[in-house]
Amino acid sequence: MTLRLALPALSFFCLTVLSSARELPAVTYEKFASDFVSPLSMIPYGEGDQAYLVVDQTGVIHFLDENGGKPGKAFLDLRKALVTLKKGFDERGSLGVALHPKFSSNKKVYVYYSAPLAKNGRKGFDHTAHLSEFKVKADGTADTSSEKIIFTVDQPQWNHDGGNLVFGKDGYLYLGLGDGGAANDLDRDGKPEGGHEKGGNGQAPNRHLGKILRFDVDSGDPYAIPDGNPFKGKDSGLKEIYAWGIRNPWGMTVDPENGDIIVADVGQNRFEEINLLSAGNFGWPRYEGYAPFDQQKPSEPSTLKVTPAPEGFVAPIIAYPHHDGFGKAPGYGISVTGGHVYRGKAIPGLEGVYLFADWAQSWAGKKYGLYGGVRESKTAWSMHVIPGAKTPAGPISRMVIGFGHDHAGEIYVLTNTGKGPSGKNGEIWKIVPAK
Repeated sequence: MTLRLALPALSFFCLTVLSSARELPAVTYEKFASDFVSPLSMIPYGEGDQAYLVVDQTGVIHFLDENGGKPGKAFLDLRKALVTLKKGFDERGSLGVALHPKFSSNKKVYVYYSAPLAKNGRKGFDHTAHLSEFKVKADGTADTSSEKIIFTVDQPQWNHDGGNLVFGKDGYLYLGLGDGGAANDLDRDGKPEGGHEKGGNGQAPNRHLGKILRFDVDSGDPYAIPDGNPFKGKDSGLKEIYAWGIRNPWGMTVDPENGDIIVADVGQNRFEEINLLSAGNFGWPRYEGYAPFDQQKPSEPSTLKVTPAPEGFVAPIIAYPHHDGFGKAPGYGISVTGGHVYRGKAIPGLEGVYLFADWAQSWAGKKYGLYGGVRESKTAWSMHVIPGAKTPAGPISRMVIGFGHDHAGEIYVLTNTGKGPSGKNGEIWKIVPAK
């Protein structure tokens, strides 16, 4: 069982970072693209004006030129298929894209998005999310008529949808799903909110919500269940579940070097977590960060002390605190945004570092900036504040809503101004060495 790791850079906990032999290099940011609405992810695709795919939350997956610039033509336009998004903050929309590992030959791409509630959807729920397979045409765009819906899930609220998609090195497709919304999984009377199981969706083996699901899309119809999924062959539990006890995964990535799958999980009142994915129970809502979580007392004071995960739970590799959960302790944010492991060449000192941020306390707060997770040993990771620029555009606040990467392993930060999926304030910034 891994340890719940010490918090770095806290004024009264600074030994974790300062004792590390590794010093990370300073970085700054170059604007790469603009005029998106709310860009959530960016992945390499082809060449020239089809170098990248950028998932914009409002329903369009755009091409982006190898030199950046403005959004290119649509690779896939899902706007007519989406649930109606709110003008202000919203967590629904087009949320994830992944190319099949054999994309060059089979031309299959997978997309996760928020559709209106199905006719046979659960009464009182907000919407039905689709995981769909599309074929790509000769011109490089997705063929909308080829859509094959391979999995759906009814979502009780508009938030905590997750939506990250990645293919692991095992060839299987992983989908990260949030717990469906509702703070504490309870209503104001302390009873399970509609659409939430007693004890939380994350702990309910009969619900897909609050889980990381794993599919074999190369077998079965529309998929098969891979060996190693914990409930395969069992009398109870949904067979697609690979990991559970998840609150709202906002960032999932595969390290191209070693195949590690790293999941950023948004916490509630006290901790934000980074998890190294494995089959098992990551705790929510029974555990948050280092400490037990009480659904009736979500802000109960907690400890920052390193403690082993209780039997039956998998601990996060990194957890950082909210300031309001620890009195005068300096908070590192309120909503983690997961990133990628740096495998580029431009900043050698970042090799192997997991780069991530916080939606509210990084560039918006202009205090901490970019974070780095460093693997110190097999079970121990440390969290660092990356030196250098804290914000890419001087006094103008930007919220970090996603990350991207290119063919060479360089990493990009995706932002908006916090106004949700409206306007055209979405920008993409390349992380570069400080001058």
